[in-house]
Amino acid sequence: MNERDLNLAYKISFHCIKMMHDGMLLKLFIKPDRVLAALGLKEGDTVFEPGCGPGFFSIGAAQVVGDKGHICAYDVNPYAIRYLQKKLDKKQMYNVSAELCNAADSNLPDRSIDFAFITGVPHAVGGFDKLMDEVSRTLKIGGIFAFRSHGRGKTGFSPEKLERWQLIHVPEKDKDGFKLFKKI
Repeated sequence: MNERDLNLAYKISFHCIKMMHDGMLLKLFIKPDRVLAALGLKEGDTVFEPGCGPGFFSIGAAQVVGDKGHICAYDVNPYAIRYLQKKLDKKQMYNVSAELCNAADSNLPDRSIDFAFITGVPHAVGGFDKLMDEVSRTLKIGGIFAFRSHGRGKTGFSPEKLERWQLIHVPEKDKDGFKLFKKI
């Protein structure tokens, strides 16, 4: 795919996601700050958000962690990152870093993250396993990983993969379509 076609694909993809995530209808049914807090996100946490898109959950996470916390929001789509940065500037939110990069190569320090979440990312650039290797590497022991899939994306958390990623599923904590895991 040439650069022009890739740019067009990013633009179309972003606008489709933006229509869904920035529309009033979704905001009536889902309150990201409440959802994430119910999953264990708290004030002062450092958060890893691969595939942040237009920032629907990024803004909610930033509200929960407050000024003492920080959100590391990543996306490979330049339109998503530019849009999220404009939203952050408008809301004067300075506890979010919106980065244009593949989250599987985040360059975050080992075990520096308290809470990581992925929502609606059916396909990860470079593969889901590589992204999960990065989540596992960056998540502190006892840290929380929340995952919610949309669509037909087959993303497996087999016992072997959970062992590889040093995660345990905590089914009694699953909420709002998210599966909840803890780093061991």
